[in-house]
Amino acid sequence: MRRVLAGVTAGVLVLAAGCSGGDEDPGTDGNVAGEPAVTAEESARVLADWTRRYNEAVGSGDARVWREAVTGPLAAPVEARVRTYGRLPGSARVEPRNPVFYVPRQKGWPRWFAVAALDGGRQVLAVFARAGAKDRWRAAHWLPFKGRPPELAYDSEGYAVPAPDRGVAAAHAAYLGGDDTAPLTPDAFSSDARARRDRFAPGPGPSYALQTKDGGSLVWYGLTQEQAGGGTPRAELRDYLTRTGRTGGGVRATWQWLAIGYAPVSGRANVLGESVSLAAVR
Repeated sequence: MRRVLAGVTAGVLVLAAGCSGGDEDPGTDGNVAGEPAVTAEESARVLADWTRRYNEAVGSGDARVWREAVTGPLAAPVEARVRTYGRLPGSARVEPRNPVFYVPRQKGWPRWFAVAALDGGRQVLAVFARAGAKDRWRAAHWLPFKGRPPELAYDSEGYAVPAPDRGVAAAHAAYLGGDDTAPLTPDAFSSDARARRDRFAPGPGPSYALQTKDGGSLVWYGLTQEQAGGGTPRAELRDYLTRTGRTGGGVRATWQWLAIGYAPVSGRANVLGESVSLAAVR
């Protein structure tokens, strides 16, 4: 389902075109098994309810409140910030506008869907997941995104088509850890971030993938980086050490990556964007 809410501005039309393409792909089977993760009527309510809960969590300073709003690779960095700083600044609040929903058909639970929106003038690509019928929808991925992602494919009723993740997260982790044979074309950020002494692994949580118009996969995923000791601490870690009164000697940090990648039907995957946040310090 590609549902665009009313009031779309010219800037968002570019975003919508970049994410949703044109008409349905005539080569996509319209009889994909399962039912939509959310209905057209539910989608806007889900996003509005989540936005309210997320912004309440920003001002709460309570990790338990945050657990009702985020999951997967978003959870640990948020809890780390709350433990260190308490309430987050008002600038951390979100206000997604003019959302475009990408809803795949799915069997059973968990269920998920993707959203493209504007937040404070930035393009954001997000994933929302629900573990079961009695659970709340939580954000499982939220990443500001520049440029246009690959166009997606749709079934005959306009629903997005779930796709395999094609091992993008594992390839990205291998590349960052120094594997020159990893089937991945990095962006500039990942090229600069390689650290052979650090350990990288996919997760936590699953990857989420939708089929692109050319048959490939657009993939949202997380990576965990276990940083070896030594070297100059990153700014976020230096700030943590200052606030907690700890020294940098012997400190080991865990960093959480949020990333979006594209994997063609064959060939090397591409990293399209990422962010890195402090998740834990030992």
